Amino acid sequence: MEFLCLILFLSVAASWFFANEYDILFGVYTPTCAMTRRCFNSVVFICLLSALWKSRRCDVTESVQACLPGALDARTIIVIILSSMIVLMVLKSFRIRGSAIYAVLGALGACSVISGGEYDPQWSLLLSFIAAPLMTFVLSSAIRAFFRAVFSKVKVHLITMSYYMRLAVIFSIVLTVYALGLNWGGLLFGVSSMIADEKTILAAVLVVVGIVMLLSLRIDKGQNDEPYGPFADFSIYAVVSVGLSVAVVMMFFSFKSATSLIGLAPVPLPVSSLVIAAIAGAETAQKTRLVGNLEYVKESVAFIAVPFCSFVLTYIIFHIIGGETADHLVDFVVIGAAMLILVALIFAGYVRGQRAQKAATDRLVYVQQQQIYEHSRALNDMELKVILSENQALHNSVEMKKQEVMNVALSIVEQREYLESLNDIVKKLSSAKDDRERDRLVSELSASLKQRLSYDRDVDSQYFYAQAESLHEDFNAKLSENFPQLTPQDRRLATLLRLGFSSKYIATLMNITPKSVEISRYRLRQKLGLAKGDNLVNYIKSI
Repeated sequence: MEFLCLILFLSVAASWFFANEYDILFGVYTPTCAMTRRCFNSVVFICLLSALWKSRRCDVTESVQACLPGALDARTIIVIILSSMIVLMVLKSFRIRGSAIYAVLGALGACSVISGGEYDPQWSLLLSFIAAPLMTFVLSSAIRAFFRAVFSKVKVHLITMSYYMRLAVIFSIVLTVYALGLNWGGLLFGVSSMIADEKTILAAVLVVVGIVMLLSLRIDKGQNDEPYGPFADFSIYAVVSVGLSVAVVMMFFSFKSATSLIGLAPVPLPVSSLVIAAIAGAETAQKTRLVGNLEYVKESVAFIAVPFCSFVLTYIIFHIIGGETADHLVDFVVIGAAMLILVALIFAGYVRGQRAQKAATDRLVYVQQQQIYEHSRALNDMELKVILSENQALHNSVEMKKQEVMNVALSIVEQREYLESLNDIVKKLSSAKDDRERDRLVSELSASLKQRLSYDRDVDSQYFYAQAESLHEDFNAKLSENFPQLTPQDRRLATLLRLGFSSKYIATLMNITPKSVEISRYRLRQKLGLAKGDNLVNYIKSI
């Protein structure tokens, strides 16, 4: 019976820790991805078992034994487990994550009151529970401030810094696991020593460890190594600050030689309170929020409600069943009912957790689907805009080609009419017998040719300028913006100079003399504000 009660106690404690407190203690390390999850779990089990073995005769074990009234029978163990789990499960239904440490110690306090008649509240233990989060807060804030001060002054390569911080994370993990084994092992062995002898305890521990390892291997198959939960956005400096401060404080409160320096006692510490206090310290140092205010409110409620409710519920259960009765039938009924209630609570918690996980997965899938839909919609809109733009460009190109064809056709018609008019003048000239008539026709022919030549030159110049300006839109825009005093003639000259034409070609294109081109260049230099030694063409090309 003692062996079964011991296995039940250790199994419930291990199940609650790995289901509810494991993630908040070690989940802070997941953003670093310093280890794979399987490697991480292997390190946890190896260090935890070695620390548990050492904690058999540690100072925390003696502190827990000093609080107990004496040997614990099967009925007392069942009541402690039942009351603790009821309180924790009820608070969990309100999304308040209580610690099993608070619940078990509250139930043990009720057992001491019922069995002893007088209850010594052990003020040094109570002060230790209050001082531990405060010390964690101060230490985490100091470590984070140290990182901030050092890395803001010391110039270290990013790869080198990442390497050293990764080593710091691994050291923090090992230290946290070992400190947890020493600290919590004191509670487990302290209570277990009041139930059975050391050989029975070791056998029960081996059985429970085997069960936990099998369950962890099964759980690992459905998990990945990506950061998750409320710690996913933590920087590596915040991770090391939180993890290292929690580990140091748990190690400090595991030895009487350390706690006696400040007048306190070694006690098992709740990991959730320490982690939240460490996060608050890191927030204070880096002046940014890491978690919401609701998390601090929940932890404050759990700090008071869990031990108090566990104490009251244990006291009520003992008074209902009768603290001093020796009726074995009553014991059997109580144990059976407790087992049924415990199984029901565990099953209800499992179902609730599965539903919550499914709801969270559904929400995540919905959000991802919405993101995919929005991205595809945005992509479709972009593709549609590109298609419309290409269609518009093709339409404009077709319109330009049509206009060019029409212009060519009109030009052909106009050229034909002009040539026919010249042909008529030539015929009249050949048939004219009077000298005056011939002179008049020659003058008319010469005037028509000059007019035609001037018209063609203007048309060609306008077409050329239109093509040149379309190819240099940015240049003309900047020229007009930076030098608004320039005339259209000045801008045309600047465009021709940018294209590299000589003064002779520019004179032909602008229908002016080469000397006028030089005068226009001089005026353009003045308007652009160039000095005597500055090159006009190079300056224009630099615009």
